[in-house]
Amino acid sequence: MPEIVDVVPCEGGWCVRVHATGEVLHFAGGGEAERRARRLAQDASMPVEVRIHDRGGRLVGRWMTHGAAA
Repeated sequence: MPEIVDVVPCEGGWCVRVHATGEVLHFAGGGEAERRARRLAQDASMPVEVRIHDRGGRLVGRWMTHGAAA
């Protein structure tokens, strides 16, 4: 089962939520948050599903990475 990383609106901007660790990263802009989520997913050693939500909380995009090569 893949790990999940969500990009969601939060107070004061946007957050990246890493479900496996409970870590929440805060960003002023959605683009910056999405870039960080992509980087986290690409650097992971296992498959990761990144899910992007709009300001209304609706899922507007998602993709899967297969993890970094060992």
